[in-house]
Amino acid sequence: MMFVPESPWWYVRKNRMADAEKSLRRLASPKVNIAASLAFIVETDRLEQELEAGSTYLDCFNKTNRRRTEISIGVYCTQVLSGIYLINFGTLFFSEAGLSTDQAFDMSVGFLAVGFVGTIVSWFFMVNIGRRFLYVWGLLVLVILQLVIGILDCIPGRPKGAIWTEVVLMLIWNFFYDISIGPICFVLLGECSATRVRSKTIATATAAQGILGIVMTVAIPYLISPAEANLQGKLGFFNAGLAGICWVWAYFRVPETKDRTYEELDLLFDKNVPARQFRGYQLEGAVSAGAHEKSAAYE
Repeated sequence: MMFVPESPWWYVRKNRMADAEKSLRRLASPKVNIAASLAFIVETDRLEQELEAGSTYLDCFNKTNRRRTEISIGVYCTQVLSGIYLINFGTLFFSEAGLSTDQAFDMSVGFLAVGFVGTIVSWFFMVNIGRRFLYVWGLLVLVILQLVIGILDCIPGRPKGAIWTEVVLMLIWNFFYDISIGPICFVLLGECSATRVRSKTIATATAAQGILGIVMTVAIPYLISPAEANLQGKLGFFNAGLAGICWVWAYFRVPETKDRTYEELDLLFDKNVPARQFRGYQLEGAVSAGAHEKSAAYE
């Protein structure tokens, strides 16, 4: 962390332009026009400070911003409801599934390693495939995997092969989580929240996710424990049910924000364009062209 450069946005807000330019040169590719990018950051920061002045948390839920706040809260809360909090109790889950203590610990380490690889893969998918596709269809894969895990746990006698299959599917589940709804959530948070109340919208979404996180942190040990619900792999049914509800919501509500400027997103939300039409929706030429010119100058 000692070698991580400070954000050029932070330097601009502190009026340290020379440091902002130096940081930007470290972070940007050689093709980026540094002067144009720095000017873009300065102007965007000025506009955002003007827009956020006088805004309150109630503005997140007014008629103009309500849909954008709903999407921000929804994509963040879906992380919890999809079953990711099981990672916190991975060793316990694998142990109760039938693995030895050493095997359970090793699989928990593997769980995190697979997630790390999946996150790196998501960088490339995010740029080339898009947000909505990865989020919606990645979430559907998570639902299916959890259902299969639950079904395998219902096999009479729970043979060793079924137990190991459950464990492997959990690793695969974690990989798909970390190439889809795990990292994509944070991109959608920034792109779907309204500029005027972006910080407040993200804070609200984080609070909602935190509350659900507390519930899951309390509930999961009871669901796994042999002295309580003792669900073992049948926890897959529980997670699949919650994630399935989230998938239905995401299919109809999560838009495609890839290749859209913030100005275009504002117009799309103002026009109340359905989420499934965001990708191909054509905006009026003058406004859309101006937005693309800004985007091209930034790039």
